[in-house]
Amino acid sequence: MLTTYNSYLAHILIIVSKELEVMNNIVMNKQLLHEQYGITVDQEISSGAINIYNGGGRVFMSFAINMEEQDLQERSSLAYHMHNKGEKGVWLPLLNNEQKLLTKLESNDYVVCINEMEIPQSYEVGRELAIFHYRGRSIPQRIVFCSRIGKWKEMWEQRVDQLERVWRDKLAAKPQNDFEKLFIDSYPYYAGLSENAIQYLVDTEIDENPEMVDAGTVCYDRFTSETWGPGSNGKLFSEWVFDHSARDIAEWIRAYYFKQPNTYHQGVESFLRQYQSITPLSTFSARMLFSRLLLPVHYFEIIEQYYVTKSEGEKTRLEERLENFVKHSTMYERMLSEIYELAGILKGNIKMVVPEWIMNGRTI
Repeated sequence: MLTTYNSYLAHILIIVSKELEVMNNIVMNKQLLHEQYGITVDQEISSGAINIYNGGGRVFMSFAINMEEQDLQERSSLAYHMHNKGEKGVWLPLLNNEQKLLTKLESNDYVVCINEMEIPQSYEVGRELAIFHYRGRSIPQRIVFCSRIGKWKEMWEQRVDQLERVWRDKLAAKPQNDFEKLFIDSYPYYAGLSENAIQYLVDTEIDENPEMVDAGTVCYDRFTSETWGPGSNGKLFSEWVFDHSARDIAEWIRAYYFKQPNTYHQGVESFLRQYQSITPLSTFSARMLFSRLLLPVHYFEIIEQYYVTKSEGEKTRLEERLENFVKHSTMYERMLSEIYELAGILKGNIKMVVPEWIMNGRTI
C-alpha cells in the first residue's frame, strides 16, 4: 500500500483553487501535525501554499484557508458523504485534538486532510462526472452556505452590474492602454450575450418542470478537463459548491472548447455521450446547460483578473486572451448553435431552441 501511495505522491502537481484564499506560504511543521493531529510525517512534499505529506503509509494535505466555520463544516459533510458513497480521491478534513476543523498557525487558519483512495488513472470523464453527481444528489441534509441552487439569475445580474460599472468608469476616463480600449469596444456585445443568457435561464425556470435529475448536487466552482487529470490534487471539498449538475457540464465544455476551438466536436460529443450513458439530460438540464454556456463567464474572468493582477507579464497574457476571445467570438457562437446537436437532441425539439440571432449568424 505504501508503494501505491508513493506513486500517487510522485505525480501530484499542486493546483491552487480560487476558493483557497491563501494569506502566505507557511508550511505547517511536523511538530504541530504530531501535536494537533497525531500524524508522524515520514515524507514531506511542499509546493506553493498546499503541502502534501506521507505518514504511516497514508497521504495527508494541509493548506491555509479563509472560510467561515459553518461553510467549512458544511463542505466537510459533503466530503464525507461522497467518500462514504464510494467516490475515490476525496480529501477528508480531520479534526484536531481540540475537535476543531481549523488550526491556527501564525495568524492563519489551516485545514489538514487525509486521502484514503486515489483517483483512477484511466477513466471516462463524462461517465465519472455523472456518477459523481448521482452520489451528490443523495445528500440527506439541507445545504445552505455553499449552495448556488436557484441563485444563478441573482448572481449573474450582480456580476454583470459590477462589470458595467467598471466599463462606464473606463469609458468616462478614456482608455489608458490597448486592453482598456478593447474592453470598452467589446463590452456591449458581451453585455448582450449576458442579457440573452439571463432571459434564457428565466424562461427555462418558468416554462420547464425540473425532474429528479435536476436536484442539487455536489459540483465544482470550475470543472475542467484538468480537474481530475494526472496532475490533480484529488477531489478537494474547498473547490466544491452545491448546485445544478449543468454547472459542471457547461464549464467542462467551455474549457475544452477554448483548448481546441477548431476540433472540439468529437471531444464534446463524446463527453456528453459518456455523461448521458449514466444520466440522460432532462429538458430542464439541457436548457440550463445552454444558458450557462451562453453567459460569457470567460470574458468576465479575463476583465476581473486584469484589474486584480500586479504582474505586467500576466496583464500581457490576459490582453492576448481577450483579443483572441473577441476575434473569434463568431466561432463561439457556432459552438453554441451546435450544442444541442452534440448532446444528441434531435432537431425540431421546440423546447430546446437556440436563439434565432445565433442561428442566423452560424457559419457553415
